[in-house]
Amino acid sequence: MDLTVVGINHKTAPVEIREKFSFHPKQVVGVNRLLKETALLSENLILSTCNRVELYAVCARHKDYITNIENFLSRYHNLNISDYKDRFYVYKNKEAVEHLFKVACGLDSMVIGEMEILNQMKKAFQDARESTTTGKILNRLFEKAFNTAKRVRTETFISRGAVSVSSVAVRLAEKILGGLRDKKVLIIGAGKVGEKLVLNLKKEGIGTMLVTNRTLEKAKDLASRFSAEIVPFEDFKSSLARVDIIITSTGSPQYVIGKDEISSLMPLRQLRPLFIIDLAVPRDVQSEVNKLDNVYLYNIDDLQKTVDETIALRSNELDSCFKVIDRSSEHFHHWLLKEGLRVDKEEARGEKQAVGVGLPKEQVSACAGKIS
Repeated sequence: MDLTVVGINHKTAPVEIREKFSFHPKQVVGVNRLLKETALLSENLILSTCNRVELYAVCARHKDYITNIENFLSRYHNLNISDYKDRFYVYKNKEAVEHLFKVACGLDSMVIGEMEILNQMKKAFQDARESTTTGKILNRLFEKAFNTAKRVRTETFISRGAVSVSSVAVRLAEKILGGLRDKKVLIIGAGKVGEKLVLNLKKEGIGTMLVTNRTLEKAKDLASRFSAEIVPFEDFKSSLARVDIIITSTGSPQYVIGKDEISSLMPLRQLRPLFIIDLAVPRDVQSEVNKLDNVYLYNIDDLQKTVDETIALRSNELDSCFKVIDRSSEHFHHWLLKEGLRVDKEEARGEKQAVGVGLPKEQVSACAGKIS
């Protein structure tokens, strides 16, 4: 009996290749069932995110199941997997366990220690349970992975601190302003980075949101999604005195906010702190603004420096994390060996061995059509 993972991720392939092998979230339940039947597996689970596609499998019946999994991927996505063979990795038994635990703990992510992957794994596990494609092995494996991730998070400092530009900015805003729930934010421009920052502020319960953009339709779109007030671009400077946070990310070649403008509005604010996040390149806000009392200006490089420092601190925690993972994976592997021996003995007593390479291409395509 083998426990195996066949996968592709951000380390082995760029997004234009990863997306070719991804599975739509609404299809995963059906695809899990199709994979099990097609590849003749005992158990299986699909983990498909923006950074990885991994197929976890338990097979106790035949030796060609990895080829069957590869054939399934080729047929389902209508691709020749041999063209991408060097992009895939295959881990078996102990290596597969260790890999999964590293993934669950955020040690195989783009940002070391991030915990978003854990929620994605829990959703994948829930989908596989709904598919009835997991059993004793994968159920125990994923529960152990979730437990290990919890231990790593509580026993080490790997997940402490903000690690993205948007999350760093939100933490700084909270620190400078003493909380966000009664604060007002003005978003100048509707760029993707600024949008992500707004989403983080919204999650933290920011009070009032105002949006302005040169193109009114973009401002309306952002405002509708975040329940924000629209401010005409030509009038946004009249709103500066009543906000606590300014997030700017326009494509302007010149400054849109200067030192004199901020200096003149501070008395109107009764010297309340003003936090400005300039995400634009070239910059939207004159750097001299930061010299004013109670004004805190951060540009994209300032925020990235904080991100890099946090990631460096997290890297120092890797040894502690690996110690937790090693103990957990060793414990699970011993259990897996005993379970495998038990299954092998049962098969030796007469359990039929499955043969063949699964469903024909036409049947896979037909099933895929029903799922999509």
